[in-house]
Amino acid sequence: MNLFVLSELKAGYTQVGWTINRSFESALAELFKPTFIYPVGNPLAQQARIIGRTLGFRPERVEFLERCAHRLKPHYSIPELPILPQGQGPNLLLVVGLLPEFLFAIQTLEPLLSQFDLRLAYLLDSFAPSWLTPSLLPQFDHLFVMSSELADAVQPLGISTSFLPLGIKTDGFKVHDPRWIDVINYGRSNPAMHQQLQSQFNQPDSSRLYFHSTFSCAEVFDQREHDMLMGKLLSQSKISLCFEASQLRRFWGSSPLLYRWLEAWAAGCTIVGKKPFGAGVAELMDWPNSAIDLPEAPADWLPMIEMLLDDTALLAQNAQRNRQECLLRHDWRYRIKTMLETVDLPIPEALSGQIADLQIQSSRSSHLG
Repeated sequence: MNLFVLSELKAGYTQVGWTINRSFESALAELFKPTFIYPVGNPLAQQARIIGRTLGFRPERVEFLERCAHRLKPHYSIPELPILPQGQGPNLLLVVGLLPEFLFAIQTLEPLLSQFDLRLAYLLDSFAPSWLTPSLLPQFDHLFVMSSELADAVQPLGISTSFLPLGIKTDGFKVHDPRWIDVINYGRSNPAMHQQLQSQFNQPDSSRLYFHSTFSCAEVFDQREHDMLMGKLLSQSKISLCFEASQLRRFWGSSPLLYRWLEAWAAGCTIVGKKPFGAGVAELMDWPNSAIDLPEAPADWLPMIEMLLDDTALLAQNAQRNRQECLLRHDWRYRIKTMLETVDLPIPEALSGQIADLQIQSSRSSHLG
């Protein structure tokens, strides 16, 4: 199988949200040695986005400006077309991006599209089904999305669609003991929970350490360095705070399993916060203490956190089990296998071998406890 990946990820992207793309494409690179194609976006649309956000326009107004810019100039371009091998197995095109706008990138390959045996896409973020452009959909044989509700909503639009949960490269994380960070909290969080922890744990006379984001911008100097640092911080953290995201506009009321949950499990953290409730999510996290919901009353939050931190045996058990379950079911290798099975493609021996290795690692992890 000859895999060509039309990727939204490119050099110079330093927003932390691209961690998911980088993780997935790293797994693809190890398995298939694919040809990566990196289209260049329409600079007019990028400028419209920057201007709209700088002026404080509402998100829907910013999106309108971008659509206007795309009418003036093609969405994407590439410097040259790739060469597809003939008679050496099926040629597979996989478009990997965050949102439906990137599906326009397939137009850069129009002279070659008929030479691909299958044309797939995987969108790694949530979106409104109305964002899909109907004229683009016939170009694809199958679309994978990150929530079950989204798959159900998109299917009637005329494109074969499947729910494929996000995954993670578990080999980028380790479980450490002892752990010197009591609670870690990064990115989107619960402000009331943050204030309680900050006022209690981070005072000079407290023996606890609460590590949290102290910046509002999602840009970093170097994304690879950031990802490595986050892996180390999580592996040294006892509790990671994670809250379901249905209130965010971009999730449109759905509550999927997000990447931060996978990071915490892979690193052996105990997750505390609010469980996601989307369709199919319960089956993805159905082991004991996969996540612990905070009590309803805010006055009970800190006592609960303190009780957990004092129970070193429970934290160690959670660390071992969360890591074990992540190895057994949430590595990207399982998602890639599901993707291939969905479109009736054979499973490469290398993929079967890597999955077997994950299961061996999980068995070893279970014996640590």
